[in-house]
Amino acid sequence: MQPLWRLLILLSALICLGPSFASTQFEEEIEAVREVYLIATDGNQRDIRRATKKIRQLESRYPANPLVLAYKGGALALRGKEIGKRPLDRMRETEEGLHIIDRALRTLHGHDGHYLEIVEAQLVATYVFVNLPDSVFHRLREGRHLVKQLLEHPHFAEMPQGLQAAIYFAASIAAEKSNNAIQHKHYLELTLKTDPDGKNGKQARAQLTALAE
Repeated sequence: MQPLWRLLILLSALICLGPSFASTQFEEEIEAVREVYLIATDGNQRDIRRATKKIRQLESRYPANPLVLAYKGGALALRGKEIGKRPLDRMRETEEGLHIIDRALRTLHGHDGHYLEIVEAQLVATYVFVNLPDSVFHRLREGRHLVKQLLEHPHFAEMPQGLQAAIYFAASIAAEKSNNAIQHKHYLELTLKTDPDGKNGKQARAQLTALAE
């Protein structure tokens, strides 16, 4: 699998939540989860266990929160990166994570939290779905569907530029995995245009340069 999991850093680095949401105790706690989750995206099993423990501690205080569930599922699904090592164990762990993400997405329909909290949960799920090997887990179609929802979100134009760029970049990954070269380039260009100096923009520029060679 490509090392695109690392791009989940954009969730923690670029989502600028509104003052009322950011001032809550939950936001302070979820920020700590983002940090350990980011470290875990490199695939080190010790870091993944640490992230999972941290997320489960938060889950004990917010048992039905879809964002917490999305991160919990994502942490388990990270093990799919090493599907070639102990494949049966990795399959079970990743499938368990995907089931938890599915539950998180179902929970969103009745969730009354800040809309950016909902968007973040969807974006965590999207990056997991589009980066897992589709020949094994068959989640690319769902990832494309989530990307479409995010791009068509009624508040998309109001979102921070970094978050818009993260969504565009997720769309570029989904297009690449779907062998749609035109859309892949299109969303890379939108990523670069939206946030040229951000991590997404720089990554998009590098990929566009490679495509032009």
